[in-house]
This record gives sequence, structure tokens and C-alpha cells, in this order.
Amino acid sequence: MLNSLATSSSRARWSGLVVAAALAGPPRAAVANEPPPIPEAAQRAYDRGLAERDAGQFPAAAREFAAAYSQIPESERELRAAILFDLVDAHRGAFTAGGERRGNEHPAAHLCAADRALADFIETEQERKRGRKSPDMVKATGLREEVRKDFVVAKSRESDLDCAALELPRVHDKAGPPTPPPSDAPKPVQATPKKLLIAGGVTTGVGVALLGLMIGGLVRGQRTEDEAAALVQAMPELAADDPRFAAFERRGNGDNAMAIVGGVFGSLALGAGVALLVVGVRAHKSAGRPPAAAEPALAVWPVATPAGGGAAVRWRF
Repeated sequence: MLNSLATSSSRARWSGLVVAAALAGPPRAAVANEPPPIPEAAQRAYDRGLAERDAGQFPAAAREFAAAYSQIPESERELRAAILFDLVDAHRGAFTAGGERRGNEHPAAHLCAADRALADFIETEQERKRGRKSPDMVKATGLREEVRKDFVVAKSRESDLDCAALELPRVHDKAGPPTPPPSDAPKPVQATPKKLLIAGGVTTGVGVALLGLMIGGLVRGQRTEDEAAALVQAMPELAADDPRFAAFERRGNGDNAMAIVGGVFGSLALGAGVALLVVGVRAHKSAGRPPAAAEPALAVWPVATPAGGGAAVRWRF
């Protein structure tokens, strides 16, 4: 529906460099006719807009860019154009990010605001150039066509969209008080000691099972290697490309994969499970319900047999 945000971000970054250079201004000694000074408030608003955009807060970035744009003298046409393109990119990013519709507040209002800003700029450029088109005017005209196409697509999904009635969603300042949750909002579920212990036990069991898979893979791999060595010893005249060697290699690769998967995921699951058990036991004790016996809550020990290997776990709460 919109152009790639990566393209918009690249365009915004380029215009941002232009604005930064213009706001910094050349040394006084190097300029004969120095332009009027850029208001400090515009510089601060633009810097805040860059920070908000980099943080992905496009509605807030649009607000700051609009504040900076409104304070730049009309005589600084190139600078105003650069900030305008940043402003349009922020509005389009805010629309893409979407959000909840509240009454007349709708994300599509960002497209309406971008269209109005571009229209004012194009009209001013037309009056100044009297029929001739500057590069900034050509770019603004193309952006306006894209913005209007985006709005037409949005309107095809929600037919009641009308720029005359839409309002920009309110932007809450980060320093302001947090919005209280609705009274009927579900309360966060708190994990009880018993739930922690159950989750820890299950996760630990999965980890032990995966470690058993690792041990099984290692045992099977060793067995495959022994069988291949025995075959070579019994039949030294076999060629290296004998199909039986290929079969041993396939089995060995499978055994290695089993051992690696079991070792990696088993270690992760076992570590997470033990951590949950520790937290659960501590929570149980702090709640005044310590484990009933002095026997450890968790015990893990290896198990090996001539046919394979694994691990056993005992857990209680």
C-alpha cells in the first residue's frame, strides 16, 4: 500500500543531512550575504523529530518536524523543502504503523496532513516560479500523488474516511502521566509457586529427555564407527566407494545430528527448568509453605546401558 519504509527512511536520512547542514550554517567570514538566523526552537524541534523517527515513534516525529517547518522563514526555500520531505515521511510512517481508531481520530489523518502540507508547498512554488518547476516541486508533486493513492486504497477499505472530518491521533508525551488501564482490563496473571514448580518440572523433563537423545546419538555414532572399522578389518580389499561405506556415512551423519540437537536444546531446556524450580521453591518458602522433607526437590543422574544411555530425573514439591 505504501512505498517501502526502507526507501522512505533512506530518503528521510538524505534530507536529514541536508537539513543538518543548513541548520548548522556556514561560518560568518565565508558568507557575504548571511541568511536570516534559524530559530533555535526550530533546531531543537527538528533534532527531537530525528530522535523520535529513529526510535520508530512516527506520530511524535511528525509533530516535531511540523513544529520546525512552521518556524523556518519562507525565504529559506531549500531548507523548508528538506524538512517538508522529512515531515511527509513521518506522516506516512505513522499511517503504516496504524493504530486504534477513536472517534474521528484515525491513522489515515496522517495522509491528509501530508497531502495538505505538500499542496501548500506546491502552490507556493507555482506562484514563485510562474509555470517553471523546481526539482523540489517535482519531488513534492510525485509524493503527493503517492499519498493520494494511499488514501484511496485506505478509503476502499473504510468508505467513511473523509479528510474534512478526520483528526490526527493524539500523541502522548513520554514525560506525561501514563494512561490508566480501563477498569475492565484483565489483571496480569501472577505465577504461583505451584505453577512455577510445575512449569520447571515439565521443562526440566524435556531437557533431560533431549540430553538423553544426545547420549543416544553419541552411542549410536560410536557403534556405527565400530561397525565400519570391523568391516574394514574383515574385508580390507573393499574399495572406498563401496555402497556399505556410504551407508555407514549416512548413519553417522544422522547420529551426529541427533547428538547436536539433543545437546543444544537439552541444555537450554534443562537450564530453564532448573531456574524455574529454584524460583518456585524460593517462592514456596517465602509464602510460608516450605517443602515437607529435607530431601532435595530435584535430582538428576545419568543412566547408561549396553544398548544406549540417557538420564533420569526425580522432582517433588
